Formats: sequence, structure tokens, C-alpha cells
Amino acid sequence: MPYSVAFATGSRADYGILREYLRLLDKDPRVDLSILVTGALLEDKYGAAVRVIEEDGFRIACRVRLPLGGTDNRRVVDSMAVALHEFGAWFSGSPCDLLILLGDRYEMLSVAVAAAMNKIPILHFHGGEATYANYDEFIRHCITKMSTYHFASTEAYRKRIIQLGESPSRVFHIGALGAENCLSIQEENVPEEVKLLKDQSYFVVLFHPETISSASPLHQVEELLAALCSFPEYRFVFLGSNADTGSDVIRLSVRKFIAEHENTAYFENLHPDGYHFLLRHSLGLIGNSSSGIIEAPTLGIYTVNVGGRQDGRVKGESVISVPCERGEVERAIRRVLAEGPRQNFENPYFVRNAIVRSAELTGMVLERLKKDVASPKIFFDIPFSIMENQ
Repeated sequence: MPYSVAFATGSRADYGILREYLRLLDKDPRVDLSILVTGALLEDKYGAAVRVIEEDGFRIACRVRLPLGGTDNRRVVDSMAVALHEFGAWFSGSPCDLLILLGDRYEMLSVAVAAAMNKIPILHFHGGEATYANYDEFIRHCITKMSTYHFASTEAYRKRIIQLGESPSRVFHIGALGAENCLSIQEENVPEEVKLLKDQSYFVVLFHPETISSASPLHQVEELLAALCSFPEYRFVFLGSNADTGSDVIRLSVRKFIAEHENTAYFENLHPDGYHFLLRHSLGLIGNSSSGIIEAPTLGIYTVNVGGRQDGRVKGESVISVPCERGEVERAIRRVLAEGPRQNFENPYFVRNAIVRSAELTGMVLERLKKDVASPKIFFDIPFSIMENQ
């Protein structure tokens, strides 16, 4: 009898990161894999990227629509409440042996609570990381405490998960899967309009709001766009912002900018292969997406990391972090242009064969699952000497 394993996803990012890993699980005869879809993946406004999952041939067992009509905090909390209610009912009627979650999205916190209350073990990717300007920061750590197993993207993050009280025997440093799978681009999944950009001189721009800092999304996006105006000889290819608090303000400003500037293009969403193709052939990534920290170095391009959204993350040499101020962004772009393309950046998130190893470790987890959940999880205490001096 195969193990029932579910992966819950609410955004193009988390599905894209784990896509190749999920393929391996789906081929494992010990695993009966299903996908639980929610959030922006089901909404036309954000590109309805659930189509990518369908085209990849995975079995979608559950679809939970959320009220994403606006991006103020009240609507975010309403969405979390709906997700908790609907997934609570689903897990109650369709228990599974293991739930796989990635990261820190607010809808994934609701999924984690619903699973934990139904005694479903959770395997969590990308725990232990820090992003100080966003509510992702505390959401990520909350999911960690509800999870049974942890696949960390760096050794520093593995240690932090243990610092949070998780047993070292259940915390594994496997690297970031996105840092490896961005190298496997199937060009049949790349739209022709993206391929046509290959021989042009362009930057990719992907900018999200800072959700718990004092920064104004409107002021930040205006500063960023003003900086781009200093480079009319280059093309700027924008992707749609996520469904976080304040993202509508960014989306409207970007749309207006594109209507007024001919050297721009816009894609609300792209297949993971299309996105990675776009990045690989660009001059660099401008914005504050985690893909600029984790994936762009593998693809040999610079990242101009703007503002504080990614503050706290481990960053490699290809990441140029600047305040969200017009002059600072301009200087960083000029530095990228002056240094020219590079193909050999060291990526602190890259571990060779991370995808295969993650699938193998998941199989090991399933084999020991019954024993590990036979009794409640115990808090792993670390006798920090520093605590004795407080």
C-alpha cells in the first residue's frame, strides 16, 4: 500500500521550486502523490498558473479558492480564515500520511494549522530563513514548529531550525532545490515572445511589497521605476507582483509605467522554464524576489536586490543590495553593466544533486514515519552558555 503524500501550493514560486522533486516522488511506487492548490494559482488576476500543474500531469486532489479581491491586511486575514476552514474540512475527510509545504506564505500557515490539528505530519522546505521586512518571517518559524521534518537550504538555516527546538535527527541540509532545477530548462515550455527577447539587452524586474516594514509600497515602486528611466537604451521585462498586502499598488504603478514606456514588456506569470530562460538570457534581475538570491547566481547573472524584503537571507557575491532609493538603484545597475556578464558565481544555496537527494530522503522519512509520530514531538533544548549571562 503506497504512502499518501500531499503537496500544498498557493503560488507560482513554491510549485516551480519543487516541481522536479515532485516528479521524482510521483514516479516512486511507494508514493501516492496529490497536489492541493489554493491562493493566487487559481486566480486569473495572477495568471491562473494552476494550468502549469495540470499540464505537468500531476493529480490535483483539492482546489480551495480564497477571497483575493484586494491586498489589504483585512482581506489577507479573511483569506487565511477561509483557507483554515476549507483545508481543515479537507484533511478531516481525506487524511494523508505526509504533507509537504514550502516556505512562508500566509495561506500556507493556515494549511499547516489545519494539518497539524488533524495530526498530519508535515515535511517543511526552506525553514530557518530570515526575511525581516515581511510577515513571512514569523509565518515561516510558525510552520517550522508545526512540522515533523525539515529540509533546510543552507547549513546556517539547519542550525537555526535546531535552535528553534527541532531535533537534529529530523533536520537535513539539502540545499535549495530552486538553485539546481533552474538549470533544467525545457524550451518547449518557453513562450515564443520570451524566446524573441533572447538577443536583446534587457533586465528582468520583479518587485514585491515589504509587508511589516514602515516602507510605503507606492513610494518604493516609484523610486524603483524612476531609476529605470535613466536607462532608455535597455529593455525592462516585468513580472507580476504576488498577492501580498500592498501588491495591488505596485501592480497598478507598473502597469502605468509600461503604458508610458516603449522599452518595456510585461508577463503576469510564466511557466518555470519560461521564467528561468528569461533570467538566463538577461543582463540581471532587479527587484526583491527570493529568486534573485537563490536562483539567479546559478544562472550566472547579477541581482540588484532593492530594499529590505530579503534582509536576513544568506547572499552570494552576485547579489548587490541597495536601499530603495533612485540614486542607489541607478548606481547598482551601472555597476552590473560595467562588470558585464559572468557565468561562474558561487551560490551558497547550490548543492549538487539536491533534487535527487531530497526525493531519497523523503523516502527514508516515509519509512521511519510511523515510529517518529508514535509519540509527541519533544522540544530539543540547547544549553547555550550565553543564556546563563542574561
